Amino acid sequence: DFGCDVVGPVGTIEEALAILKNRGLDGALLDANLNGESSSPIAAALRKAAVPFVVATGYGSRDLSDEALNAAPRIIKPFGKLQLATTLVAAFTR
Repeated sequence: DFGCDVVGPVGTIEEALAILKNRGLDGALLDANLNGESSSPIAAALRKAAVPFVVATGYGSRDLSDEALNAAPRIIKPFGKLQLATTLVAAFTR
């Protein structure tokens, strides 16, 4: 709906890292928690690759115990389509 090509969803850290390695990404929407695991390894890889990303979380404004996750723009679940679009455009526009 936003003119993006969606890659995913992925449910594991390994799947996400493989996509990042094998495809060029312009941006990512990253859940802070994937199947009970912190997505901090993905956030670190996205930062290293200079891929902008937004963190989606149900933890509100609480510290996510990872610098890369905390430094990224954050969208709090549940969120609406307009809020998602506004957050992604702001994060991905350089």
